[in-house]
Amino acid sequence: MGRVIGNPRRALYLSGCHNFSMKVPILFFTALLAVYGSLTAQQNTRKPSLLSYHVSFSDYELPGDIKRSSLSDALARDTWYLPGRKSFGLGINWWKGLTRHIDFSAGLTGTFSNFPAGFVKDDSIGQAGFSTQADLLLHARLFSEKAAVNPFLTAGLGAGYFPGRFAVYAPLGTGLQFRFREGAYLLLQAQWRMRLTEGISNDYLHYSIGFAQHLARQRKPAKEKEPAVIPVLPPDRDGDGFDDNNDECPDAKGTVRGCPDTDGDGVPDKDDQCPGVKGTLNGCPDNDGDGVADKDDKCPDVAGLARYQGCPIPDSDGDGINDEADKCPNLPGTAANQGCPDIQPQVKKQVDLAARNIRFKFASDELLPESLKLLYQVAGILIENPDLKLTIEAHADNRGLSERNLMWSERRAKAVADYFISKGIAPERLTFKGYGDTQPVADNATEAGRAQNRRVEMKLFY
Repeated sequence: MGRVIGNPRRALYLSGCHNFSMKVPILFFTALLAVYGSLTAQQNTRKPSLLSYHVSFSDYELPGDIKRSSLSDALARDTWYLPGRKSFGLGINWWKGLTRHIDFSAGLTGTFSNFPAGFVKDDSIGQAGFSTQADLLLHARLFSEKAAVNPFLTAGLGAGYFPGRFAVYAPLGTGLQFRFREGAYLLLQAQWRMRLTEGISNDYLHYSIGFAQHLARQRKPAKEKEPAVIPVLPPDRDGDGFDDNNDECPDAKGTVRGCPDTDGDGVPDKDDQCPGVKGTLNGCPDNDGDGVADKDDKCPDVAGLARYQGCPIPDSDGDGINDEADKCPNLPGTAANQGCPDIQPQVKKQVDLAARNIRFKFASDELLPESLKLLYQVAGILIENPDLKLTIEAHADNRGLSERNLMWSERRAKAVADYFISKGIAPERLTFKGYGDTQPVADNATEAGRAQNRRVEMKLFY
């Protein structure tokens, strides 16, 4: 989006007024639909359940243009209608008639979005990404469901995930319903989507074309009555009361599904893994009730897990935290540090001191000599503690372009990591990232503040 020219407070005030004035019609329209629905709820002709598939096109720039000028001026521009400005999407909707003239729909749309600068909150350069939107809508049709062509109005509530931001908006629009035959429809819609939360900066336009089909159940043919059959008792060769068709052991008299059960545990001998001992688990005893039979349980008196052969989860380092919850299963640690050893305060101070004294040549990622002595000491700590890892984060002040600030901070974070690698530290023990000017810790309006924002931070972890 373009920049706001003039007094920022006035622009903020006008934006707030716009949002308030646009939300009032939505609430009024929604209330009107609810009242209308209650008055016509007893009508019989309603839309059946439909499933529709649609393609959509979203325009993230035109509403912002209208806010800054008149509608006629915005539409007169020679670029708003071009297909290249639209973002393509695919979606699915479920429709259901509530009354004779009011329908409800619930939908999910995925959009391959190309956002302009400033549309997503705090995104100053624009981005491309996949976004999703979910909508709950009411549609008020002008004519009855049987009409071949049926205009309608739409209002409701929607929520979307715009990469990095979540936003709620209120769709308000119009559409045309074309009915081809019983249960088949073509649906054309255009919506103005007004933002309700701060995840996005502007309203936007959304167009869709979809095909809907009636979700009709197939009727089962009526069964013809079968002639009465005189029952004939089936044979029971072993005389145990289980007929041969249902007797799993037709030649041996038994009590469980027609089979013998020597130990009387309810598991027939043919399926009993311990036929001479009464048990509950495949016919075998399970003394500790952990689901592992005693014959296979290496800890038969202590409940455990099958993946540990009936024993409890091990604690390899003996620190009282089992291996599955221990981030350092082979190093004794503390519960507060998730099973890893606590890092000594003096070690943390030494690393912080080295980070505060990292210096680079101007407009360069080359480390100055005065940075190396303290970095060498940090390398020594990593060598003496081979289980420790290090994260490196570089930041910049806000002078210059944000893109260049991000580029230099990334290169400088990598330069610090490369120094440690040159001292024999394995690359997999290091993580580094540049944040540019996105995370200031002081006021960029002063030189002292900018100096604090030009920094490198290093943290040890396991």
